[in-house]
Amino acid sequence: MTKYIGLFLVIAFALVTCTPVQAQLAKPTNSTPRPTFNLRQQSQKPLIFKTPPPPPNIGAPSQRKAGGSRGCMNVNTQNTQSREKVLTALAPEYSTQLVLGLTTQIRPTFWFYVPYKSGSTYAKLVLEDENNQTIYKTPLTGTPGVVGVELPSTSEPLKIGKQYRWYFNIYCQQDNEFLTSVEGDVQLQPLNSIVQSELDKATPQQQVALYADNGVWYEALTTLAKERRIKPQDASLTSDWASLLGSVGLQNIAAEPIVDCCKLSQ
Repeated sequence: MTKYIGLFLVIAFALVTCTPVQAQLAKPTNSTPRPTFNLRQQSQKPLIFKTPPPPPNIGAPSQRKAGGSRGCMNVNTQNTQSREKVLTALAPEYSTQLVLGLTTQIRPTFWFYVPYKSGSTYAKLVLEDENNQTIYKTPLTGTPGVVGVELPSTSEPLKIGKQYRWYFNIYCQQDNEFLTSVEGDVQLQPLNSIVQSELDKATPQQQVALYADNGVWYEALTTLAKERRIKPQDASLTSDWASLLGSVGLQNIAAEPIVDCCKLSQ
């Protein structure tokens, strides 16, 4: 009998000592919550664009800065003060010779620095996917400077999941001879409901920070450029512009003016 009592006590003791351990292991662990975007804190930080990873299915290498020029390239064509700068696409560039920006708009605005004088050159924007190629033409007014080239309302809208390659080609006005070009890729990327909700209640300057924080290049740049045109003397907008361009290696363009241009025609 004593033997059975002793065995019972050993089992009871084991159950008592193990129960807290089992409860502790079974207790669910809370996953780390996604950090929310704090607009107030962001307004106190330099504006930094968070470049998303490149897609795995990207095609041929692209070119953010123009290479050699020919044709009407001379002292009468290029601005004397900007002669050291070349035609440049305002878009992120990856180390894999990839120029790529995401957009949330089905007809985005592309941005370029054009160093040539107004009236001496014109441009063609070519947009293509795996099936089609569309060519738009525009005069270059107000240049040299940074220009925004918005796809017209009559253009075919971008589609989610498709890869688009654009080319921005410059031609001589006097003889239509090709001068130089840049090229890159654009993808349509929808926003999730949380980010969209934050955008809906944010100021334009806060929207820029939200777009930049979520890797949406073209809306960050376009929204900020529009604000700078409205408030050219706003020092915070000037600082954000320099920070945004500098974060993708375009700091040498930050001081260039944003000029009235361009109107695409097909």
